[in-house]
Amino acid sequence: MAGKRPSSTAVGPSEPTDSPTSTPVPAPSPSSGSTWTSNLSRRSLALILLLYIAALHLTGLYVFTKGFLLTRLTIPAVSPPYNLDHPPAVPPTHSKAVILIIDALRTDFISPYPPTPPSPYHHGVLSLPSELTALDPSRSLIFNAFSDPPTSTMQRIKGITTGSLPTFIDVGANFASTAIDEDSIISQLIAANKTLGFMGDDTWANLFPTSFALSHPYDSFNVEDLHTVDNGVIEHLIPYLQSENASRWDVLIGHFLGVDHVGHRVGPERDTMQAKLEQMDNVLREVVELMDEHTLLVVMGDHGMDSKGNHGGDSELEVAAGTWLYSKGAPLATASGSNGGETYLFPGSTTPIRHIDQIDLVPTLSLLLGIPIPFNNLGSVIPECFAHDPVLLERATRVNAEQIKRYIAEYGDAEIEAALSASWTKAERSAGALESSSAASSSALRQSVEAHREFSQLALRQLRALWAQFSLPHILTGLLILGLSIPVLITLYLGVRNSSVKWDVFARISIETIVMTTVVVPPLPAVVLGVLFQDLGLAAQTFAITAAILSEIALVLPLLLERSLPSLSSLYVERWIGPAILFVHTASFASNSFIMWEDRVVMFLAATIPVVYLVKAMAAPTTDMRLRIGFLCAGSLFITRLVGAITICREEQQPYCRVTFFSGSQPVAPLWGLALALLLAVQVARAVAQFLIPSKSLAGPARSFLGIAWRWILAANAIYWILEFLEAYEGLQPARVPFVKAAKLYLARISYGAILLALPYYWATSGLCISIERGQSQTGEEAPVTVLGFANAYGSTYLLFVLIPFALVHLVTQPMGQVALIGLFVATLLHVEVVDVQRDAILMRRSFANSSEPGAFDSSSVQTALVRPSFTDVVPLALIGFIGFFSTGHQAVLTSIQWKAAFVGFPEVTYPYSPLLVILNTWGPFLLSALSLPLLALWQVSPRPQSTIPVLAHTLQLALAFITYHTGVLFSAALCAAWLRRHLMVWKVFAPRFMLAGVTLLVVDVGVMLAVFVGLGVTSWKVWRTFKCESI
Repeated sequence: MAGKRPSSTAVGPSEPTDSPTSTPVPAPSPSSGSTWTSNLSRRSLALILLLYIAALHLTGLYVFTKGFLLTRLTIPAVSPPYNLDHPPAVPPTHSKAVILIIDALRTDFISPYPPTPPSPYHHGVLSLPSELTALDPSRSLIFNAFSDPPTSTMQRIKGITTGSLPTFIDVGANFASTAIDEDSIISQLIAANKTLGFMGDDTWANLFPTSFALSHPYDSFNVEDLHTVDNGVIEHLIPYLQSENASRWDVLIGHFLGVDHVGHRVGPERDTMQAKLEQMDNVLREVVELMDEHTLLVVMGDHGMDSKGNHGGDSELEVAAGTWLYSKGAPLATASGSNGGETYLFPGSTTPIRHIDQIDLVPTLSLLLGIPIPFNNLGSVIPECFAHDPVLLERATRVNAEQIKRYIAEYGDAEIEAALSASWTKAERSAGALESSSAASSSALRQSVEAHREFSQLALRQLRALWAQFSLPHILTGLLILGLSIPVLITLYLGVRNSSVKWDVFARISIETIVMTTVVVPPLPAVVLGVLFQDLGLAAQTFAITAAILSEIALVLPLLLERSLPSLSSLYVERWIGPAILFVHTASFASNSFIMWEDRVVMFLAATIPVVYLVKAMAAPTTDMRLRIGFLCAGSLFITRLVGAITICREEQQPYCRVTFFSGSQPVAPLWGLALALLLAVQVARAVAQFLIPSKSLAGPARSFLGIAWRWILAANAIYWILEFLEAYEGLQPARVPFVKAAKLYLARISYGAILLALPYYWATSGLCISIERGQSQTGEEAPVTVLGFANAYGSTYLLFVLIPFALVHLVTQPMGQVALIGLFVATLLHVEVVDVQRDAILMRRSFANSSEPGAFDSSSVQTALVRPSFTDVVPLALIGFIGFFSTGHQAVLTSIQWKAAFVGFPEVTYPYSPLLVILNTWGPFLLSALSLPLLALWQVSPRPQSTIPVLAHTLQLALAFITYHTGVLFSAALCAAWLRRHLMVWKVFAPRFMLAGVTLLVVDVGVMLAVFVGLGVTSWKVWRTFKCESI
């Protein structure tokens, strides 16, 4: 039974039991004779096959992404500067400007009409804009500015300087911004010999590295720091505004980060936000006091924030950015301050506010400052800023429309030009009528303004809908590579499974096939195209695509020609339930509703297999097996259901979803969650030990590894997040905050050292989880020796390996996520036990069936056989990865990225560690599920001294099945996203889900290779060193 088998031999579900041999099984040579692959070890063969699969995934993802995740067509043309021969059509109203970006300044933070009921923490706090607008609406204008998603800072800075639309793929560059090389308001100011000064978010310095004569950048990603950047901006901004420094600059740009960081840190509903907005209000009052009548003040948010303080997506609160224009001198609008433009009603408010597109600031500021509008701009001038003179308003809208018309012509899209043709003809006709008349009438001016403004806004709508061109050939080629990788995986899975202990022969032939198809044909088209177009990148891309497709076809073709379909009688429930779950999971991606509720879908799917096992348990041979399967499945169902209750909610799930990952509206864990995380961290080692005790495997290094090292590392991880909570706790004395911050920092670093150095060294250098008892001889002969833990020598040793990355993921996961990780790890071990008992039941039934005497069976056959794993075995592990992703506070939306993880153990953003920590926080559950995979092949498997055991073959089989599941998920997500690429929800739902699936598959590929090459490799070496048992 489980935990008691001393040795094993592989058998399939319908194959007879093999007898163990007393000598090693010789490795058969390939049928083609001695080749270069014959010198490769079995572990090397497995690694090469996995590397090949990963290469297919990388190639397919790259090609598909190149065609689907769009990059905006950037035109290098530049609007010519104004000079004596080319004067500005609209005379400037201001010679200087102060542009202040308050990061994440949501519209309601400055609106005179806040939602009902107002929040004391962020409504009516930054009140200066409302006060000055009420006093003189002709010189003070407040807008709700729509910030095009993705609402991340780098994309928004590009938008407010170039007037262009962002692209979805740009968000990936938010950690490392690259310089803007297209026409922008910054480059136009430089061309006009203006002196620019900057202070604040260092993203500006990265985007415009040589543009600022006065530059004071500060690190932008340290969300733990609420004040350094803001204080630095104030420290430099106020002196520059003094009269003695007025000649040193023409335009000042300040980018405050405190409001954004408070949102990320504690959310908007805290007194910390109130204090930060009060600071911003005081700064603005001082700026207004110091600025002269020739200076234009622009205060704006680059984006908004949701109710938890996050941003990045396209929810209503995230795209609502507050904007305020103020002038002491020349008026900005008519006395009423309004020009009857589009309005916006903020959620919960009763009075609408004037609405603009955020990119409308680009042409408006350009004309007010007397510089040309950037060539790529798609924004429309804000009419209020020119409405005091109808002639100037007409000129401004006409100049704006002509600039957009030049861009459309250079863009070169015939469909867009055709769609805009009638509107442009109307605008030209109205302009011609105006020029032909001797005196411009108000009606003619109004018609020209309306016609040109209509053209500008229609162009924006057309290009926003188009976004950019999808590359259908790239999309189809990427789908072909990804789609063919599924039958390739199935071919390799069946080949390894059916070859049993001779799987290496199949692997060698497969590798030789891959190499031959890669080196014979693909170089020819690659060289031809490379020489023809003088493009090395094109040659490399052609080679990779051709090699991938040809090698896939070469591997799959024999399966299609020779493989017969299984008979209906062989499709029993344990065999088809796993593929059926995969089919349902992948089919759900065709519906945006199922993607939105995927966290609930995977809970349902994860419950399916334990329920099937519960029903099938009634047919188990013994009462003990029936009870064990029943209790194990019930425990797994209970734990996964509890863990699944920990969640955050997508915007689309409201009002049917309740956030449990955070406490109320604040992005911090509830107090009971902190306590539970610490309690489970201390006690989970005891729970894991219970799985080792029946096989007496809590021996050797296991007791100290689990009970001392691992336990206290997890406790330290939990205490780290308690200190994180205390650092922002309102009741903590300010004098103690530095101590808490330092303690948190060094505790995390100590934990890193223990996880990355101490634990791996201890595991690698220690022995197996066994102990030896020497009995007493009654006859004077040699005393008998009993090896305790022998029955689970493989599984227990590998389990210690999995605990190492678990501790690392546990550290970078927030408290409620730590609770979920621990629960799911226990559920994983329960599933491993269920699979082991199921295999024992199969062996016992076969033993009864093969017994020569009715009612009798050979118990030794149960103890010396091993059932090969099935696809269904890996499906619960794959689903546990998905449940872990959702229950650790993530969704397939950008706003769920937990940036706090970047600062675990680091006081500021540190490359490359900070991005890696965010990746580990986000995809850690998937990595852990991949690393846990070999437990299904190794659990309760005992060595065979001086012989061989096919644990590597079974692990490779499981790995191929596991990768098949995730490849199916990716292919379905990519196919649905491509098919529905013009769907209303493509960038909100389908594209993020594809991106999640793509990165997840790559993480799984890496995790499986680490599991096979490192985890299983070291475990097998330990077994060989102790028992001379070879893993094949």
